[in-house]
Amino acid sequence: MIINIYKPKDWTSFDVVAKVRNLLHTKKVGHAGTLDPLAEGVLIILTDQDTKKQQDFMQLEKEYRAEIGFGATSPTYDLEGSLSFNPLSSVTELKQQVENALPFFVGEIEQTVPPYSAKKIDGKRMYKLSRKGKLNLDKLPTKKVTVKNIQVNSLDEKPVSGHNLLVLDCTITCSSGTYIRSIAYDLGEKLGVGGVLLHLVRTRIGDFKIEDARTIESLVE
Repeated sequence: MIINIYKPKDWTSFDVVAKVRNLLHTKKVGHAGTLDPLAEGVLIILTDQDTKKQQDFMQLEKEYRAEIGFGATSPTYDLEGSLSFNPLSSVTELKQQVENALPFFVGEIEQTVPPYSAKKIDGKRMYKLSRKGKLNLDKLPTKKVTVKNIQVNSLDEKPVSGHNLLVLDCTITCSSGTYIRSIAYDLGEKLGVGGVLLHLVRTRIGDFKIEDARTIESLVE
């Protein structure tokens, strides 16, 4: 069985797998592409014989709706970590800088792997090393990914935790394995003001769209 599920915020991808396993009374359940706990949206769940198709689904193109805040940083590159703020001098000027910088993040790009990610270094998960303070932040691994398009939906100054940030609302179409958190971080680094991912929704995996996704509640019913 192939199920297009809307993963809720604050659920891990494994939480959804466990829920489906319990509901369908089957042990053979997996997913095709992790979503971070703070992210929500399309998560493809595979059961029984369809679990063999996992790699095929993993390679499908992804689409995200993201909000990126400029003027702040986080060790996790998103709101899971504590925020540090940088005062913005000219929002009007920064808007132009953001628009000028975006083309550099389209095409085949090399991005920084987030320190709080599941990627392994010497057999150990990076997020576990980060929590123990044993990860060298000056030598983070990088990876090549392909970003097909970044569409700007809005670019406005907004309050976040009592500080004004320039917030980019955008739609990103990209290859499998792309870290949207890293796009936020790397953009902020390029602009010199810091960037953090504020909100993320996966709207599509291949032909599996968010408007067709089933909620956990509908599965229970």
